[in-house]
Amino acid sequence: MFVSIVLLWFCFCFILFQLKARRPKNFPPGPPILPVLGNFLYLASKNPLKELEKLRQTYGNVYSLFLGTRPAVVINGLKAMKEAMLVKAADYAGRPQDTLAGDVFQGKGVILADYGPVWREHRRFSLMTLRNFGLGKKSMEERIHEEIQFTVKSLEKIIGKTLSPQVMFHNAA
Repeated sequence: MFVSIVLLWFCFCFILFQLKARRPKNFPPGPPILPVLGNFLYLASKNPLKELEKLRQTYGNVYSLFLGTRPAVVINGLKAMKEAMLVKAADYAGRPQDTLAGDVFQGKGVILADYGPVWREHRRFSLMTLRNFGLGKKSMEERIHEEIQFTVKSLEKIIGKTLSPQVMFHNAA
Protein backbone atom coordinates (compact mmCIF):
# COMPACT_ATOMS: atom_id res chain seq x y z
CA MET A 1 0.00 0.00 0.00
CA PHE A 2 2.72 2.44 0.96
CA VAL A 3 4.71 1.58 -2.18
CA SER A 4 1.65 2.22 -4.35
CA ILE A 5 1.12 5.65 -2.83
CA VAL A 6 4.78 6.56 -3.29
CA LEU A 7 4.71 5.39 -6.93
CA LEU A 8 1.47 7.29 -7.57
CA TRP A 9 2.96 10.44 -6.02
CA PHE A 10 6.14 9.97 -8.07
CA CYS A 11 4.10 9.65 -11.30
CA PHE A 12 2.03 12.72 -10.40
CA CYS A 13 5.18 14.80 -9.78
CA PHE A 14 6.75 13.51 -13.01
CA ILE A 15 3.67 14.50 -15.02
CA LEU A 16 3.62 17.97 -13.44
CA PHE A 17 7.31 18.35 -14.21
CA GLN A 18 6.69 17.42 -17.85
CA LEU A 19 3.75 19.83 -18.18
CA LYS A 20 5.71 22.74 -16.71
CA ALA A 21 6.44 25.40 -19.29
CA ARG A 22 10.13 26.21 -19.50
CA ARG A 23 11.74 29.46 -20.56
CA PRO A 24 13.56 29.09 -23.85
CA LYS A 25 17.25 29.90 -23.98
CA ASN A 26 18.01 33.67 -24.15
CA PHE A 27 14.47 34.47 -23.00
CA PRO A 28 13.90 37.49 -20.69
CA PRO A 29 13.55 36.78 -16.96
CA GLY A 30 10.16 36.57 -15.33
CA PRO A 31 8.18 35.16 -12.42
CA PRO A 32 8.14 31.42 -11.67
CA ILE A 33 5.95 29.40 -14.03
CA LEU A 34 3.22 27.09 -12.76
CA PRO A 35 2.33 23.97 -14.77
CA VAL A 36 -0.65 24.49 -17.12
CA LEU A 37 -1.58 27.89 -15.55
CA GLY A 38 1.66 29.70 -16.36
CA ASN A 39 1.56 33.16 -14.75
CA PHE A 40 -2.22 33.66 -14.70
CA LEU A 41 -2.22 33.90 -10.91
CA TYR A 42 -0.09 37.05 -11.14
CA LEU A 43 -2.71 38.68 -13.37
CA ALA A 44 -5.83 37.36 -11.60
CA SER A 45 -6.24 40.35 -9.27
CA LYS A 46 -8.82 43.12 -9.72
CA ASN A 47 -6.19 45.45 -11.17
CA PRO A 48 -3.73 43.52 -13.35
CA LEU A 49 -1.97 46.76 -14.39
CA LYS A 50 -0.64 47.16 -10.86
CA GLU A 51 0.62 43.57 -10.98
CA LEU A 52 2.37 44.27 -14.29
CA GLU A 53 3.96 47.37 -12.73
CA LYS A 54 5.23 45.26 -9.79
CA LEU A 55 6.69 42.76 -12.25
CA ARG A 56 8.38 45.63 -14.11
CA GLN A 57 9.96 46.87 -10.91
CA THR A 58 11.15 43.35 -10.06
CA TYR A 59 12.38 42.12 -13.46
CA GLY A 60 13.10 45.34 -15.39
CA ASN A 61 11.58 46.89 -18.51
CA VAL A 62 11.69 43.65 -20.52
CA TYR A 63 10.34 40.50 -18.88
CA SER A 64 8.46 37.37 -19.87
CA LEU A 65 5.13 35.94 -18.82
CA PHE A 66 3.49 32.65 -19.65
CA LEU A 67 -0.22 32.85 -20.44
CA GLY A 68 -1.05 29.24 -19.85
CA THR A 69 1.70 27.41 -21.68
CA ARG A 70 2.26 30.18 -24.25
CA PRO A 71 5.19 32.54 -23.70
CA ALA A 72 4.81 36.31 -24.01
CA VAL A 73 7.39 39.10 -23.76
CA VAL A 74 6.33 42.35 -22.08
CA ILE A 75 8.21 45.54 -23.04
CA ASN A 76 7.83 48.70 -20.92
CA GLY A 77 9.17 52.17 -21.54
CA LEU A 78 10.03 54.18 -24.61
CA LYS A 79 13.73 53.37 -24.57
CA ALA A 80 13.13 49.60 -24.38
CA MET A 81 10.50 49.79 -27.12
CA LYS A 82 12.81 51.73 -29.45
CA GLU A 83 15.58 49.20 -28.87
CA ALA A 84 13.20 46.31 -29.54
CA MET A 85 11.75 47.85 -32.71
CA LEU A 86 14.89 49.34 -34.22
CA VAL A 87 18.04 47.68 -32.87
CA LYS A 88 16.77 44.13 -32.26
CA ALA A 89 13.90 44.04 -34.74
CA ALA A 90 14.67 40.52 -36.04
CA ASP A 91 14.74 39.11 -32.49
CA TYR A 92 11.27 40.49 -31.69
CA ALA A 93 9.74 39.91 -35.13
CA GLY A 94 8.09 36.54 -34.42
CA ARG A 95 4.32 36.32 -34.37
CA PRO A 96 2.23 33.98 -32.24
CA GLN A 97 1.33 30.86 -34.16
CA ASP A 98 -2.32 29.89 -33.90
CA THR A 99 -3.31 26.39 -34.96
CA LEU A 100 -6.42 27.58 -36.83
CA ALA A 101 -4.50 30.25 -38.76
CA GLY A 102 -1.71 27.75 -39.41
CA ASP A 103 -4.15 25.21 -40.83
CA VAL A 104 -6.01 27.74 -42.97
CA PHE A 105 -3.03 29.65 -44.37
CA GLN A 106 -0.47 26.80 -44.16
CA GLY A 107 2.26 29.19 -43.01
CA LYS A 108 1.90 31.39 -46.09
CA GLY A 109 0.92 35.01 -46.42
CA VAL A 110 2.35 38.28 -45.21
CA ILE A 111 0.30 39.29 -42.18
CA LEU A 112 0.10 36.01 -40.25
CA ALA A 113 3.34 34.47 -41.50
CA ASP A 114 6.24 34.19 -39.09
CA TYR A 115 9.24 36.38 -39.85
CA GLY A 116 11.73 34.54 -42.03
CA PRO A 117 12.63 33.72 -45.64
CA VAL A 118 9.05 32.78 -46.62
CA TRP A 119 7.72 36.04 -45.19
CA ARG A 120 10.39 38.07 -47.03
CA GLU A 121 9.60 36.32 -50.31
CA HIS A 122 5.85 36.97 -49.99
CA ARG A 123 6.46 40.59 -48.99
CA ARG A 124 8.72 41.14 -51.98
CA PHE A 125 6.13 39.59 -54.32
CA SER A 126 3.29 41.68 -52.79
CA LEU A 127 5.18 44.95 -53.13
CA MET A 128 6.20 44.14 -56.70
CA THR A 129 2.58 43.36 -57.62
CA LEU A 130 1.28 46.52 -55.96
CA ARG A 131 3.88 48.60 -57.78
CA ASN A 132 2.73 47.08 -61.07
CA PHE A 133 -0.80 48.26 -60.23
CA GLY A 134 0.39 51.81 -59.60
CA LEU A 135 1.54 52.02 -55.97
CA GLY A 136 3.94 54.93 -55.66
CA LYS A 137 3.41 56.18 -59.22
CA LYS A 138 2.22 59.68 -60.00
CA SER A 139 -0.06 58.66 -62.88
CA MET A 140 -2.81 57.70 -60.45
CA GLU A 141 -2.28 60.89 -58.47
CA GLU A 142 -3.09 63.06 -61.49
CA ARG A 143 -6.27 61.12 -62.25
CA ILE A 144 -7.43 61.35 -58.64
CA HIS A 145 -6.70 65.08 -58.58
CA GLU A 146 -8.79 65.60 -61.76
CA GLU A 147 -11.67 63.62 -60.30
CA ILE A 148 -11.59 65.64 -57.08
CA GLN A 149 -11.67 68.90 -59.06
CA PHE A 150 -14.70 67.64 -61.02
CA THR A 151 -16.43 66.65 -57.76
CA VAL A 152 -15.74 70.06 -56.18
CA LYS A 153 -17.15 71.84 -59.27
CA SER A 154 -20.27 69.66 -59.15
CA LEU A 155 -20.76 70.48 -55.47
CA GLU A 156 -20.27 74.23 -56.11
CA LYS A 157 -23.02 74.19 -58.77
CA ILE A 158 -25.64 72.96 -56.33
CA ILE A 159 -24.89 75.23 -53.36
CA GLY A 160 -28.08 75.98 -51.45
CA LYS A 161 -30.03 73.09 -52.96
CA THR A 162 -30.75 69.69 -51.45
CA LEU A 163 -28.35 67.02 -52.49
CA SER A 164 -28.12 63.26 -52.48
CA PRO A 165 -24.40 62.75 -53.10
CA GLN A 166 -24.61 58.97 -53.33
CA VAL A 167 -24.62 58.74 -57.14
CA MET A 168 -21.97 61.46 -57.58
CA PHE A 169 -19.55 59.89 -55.10
CA HIS A 170 -20.12 56.38 -56.46
CA ASN A 171 -19.29 57.65 -59.94
CA ALA A 172 -16.21 59.44 -58.61
CA ALA A 173 -14.98 56.27 -56.97
